[in-house]
Amino acid sequence: MNPRSIGPMPRFRLYSSTGQYVEVVKNLLLGRLHWGQDCARLERTFEARYDVPNALCMPKARVAIHMAIKAYVKPGKSVILSPYTISDVINMVIAAGAIPVFADLVGNTCNIGIETISPLVDENTGAVMVTHLHGLACDMAPIEALCRDRGLALIEDAAQALGAKDNNRPVGTIGDAGIFSFGMYKNINSFFGGLLICDDNNIAESIRRQRDLFPWQETPYYLRKVIGGLITDVATWPPIFRTITYRIFQFGYLKNIALLNQQVTIDAAPEQKRHLADSYFRRMTPLQARLVLKQLDGLTKQIEKRIAHAALYRGGLSDIDELGLPPYRTNHGHTYSYFPILAPNRDDLLRYLMQRGRDIGAQHLKNCADLACFKEFARDCPNARRTAASVVLLPTYPSYGADEVEKTVACIRAYFGV
Repeated sequence: MNPRSIGPMPRFRLYSSTGQYVEVVKNLLLGRLHWGQDCARLERTFEARYDVPNALCMPKARVAIHMAIKAYVKPGKSVILSPYTISDVINMVIAAGAIPVFADLVGNTCNIGIETISPLVDENTGAVMVTHLHGLACDMAPIEALCRDRGLALIEDAAQALGAKDNNRPVGTIGDAGIFSFGMYKNINSFFGGLLICDDNNIAESIRRQRDLFPWQETPYYLRKVIGGLITDVATWPPIFRTITYRIFQFGYLKNIALLNQQVTIDAAPEQKRHLADSYFRRMTPLQARLVLKQLDGLTKQIEKRIAHAALYRGGLSDIDELGLPPYRTNHGHTYSYFPILAPNRDDLLRYLMQRGRDIGAQHLKNCADLACFKEFARDCPNARRTAASVVLLPTYPSYGADEVEKTVACIRAYFGV
């Protein structure tokens, strides 16, 4: 085969394995999706691992956010949060009876910070919710102090940041409540599912009672999720991706074929939801908990590989003045689910990369403060607007080799003429 016909490694791979699919099929055939006490075992494991009093398995991370807001924030009170997130996170706040107040992002962090949160606190503020996006930990100490001084609940959306730390404290365990995700694209993957950390025993018990009334997640729904994961895994399996899948999506991107480009776009049609469908409220299954438990021991190793990739990107791109690079830490402070760079004329850069055989994508999160569906909560967040228009996600997953990082860096440098 002509070497020039071999494409690059994919922009992402799921954190799944053949063994996971075998485990799922075996358990489904044996009728064991809902069998066992593994959810309780996972909760105890997290409580011990992170030295927290209460961990609760949840249907999804976003449902955990919804239930945390309901528990900690009185109806009609406001929640200060990032506008740079999926629209359904905003819906979780609204459906819980709270009012979202958007704080702008800080610098190149893709996160909010004390300097944008503090001016928004008033007598109606009930909570601050920080998001540790892309595995980049927020600077929590000043936010924690503000919330303590003003009597505000502090909630951490750590859906993308399991294993990240701030001042050697695991994110998701610093505030009153913290949320982790085990969704299909997360670094611990049970195809969907989440976990809520809660430091108040009474609130935790109340949430547990509510959750235990949810019906189990139905087998057909879970099976559809697993099949979707399998299709994604096959399509991004390097022998197939580099010879077939990449060429299809390269053609779709360069020719602007919407049907193909929609396959790698998220949150394409945001809408406001004041009430959540019953389908949100399903219990995480013991099978999902078993999948999570088997992956936890590998978390540190995969984080180290992602940090190593981040170091290569930083070393190769830090002298390009036009780029905004994320903050850098090597002590597991940031875990870099991606290495997000801010690039002017993002579409031109992505087209240049795609033309030269690099599979790199944009971050498709929107600035929710500008969305028409949330117009009654609109605020001017110029840095969030700039970030939403300019973030490019550079791959960091463990099997994305250093040679691929170096090729991507070289191509970006060539684009900027350095």
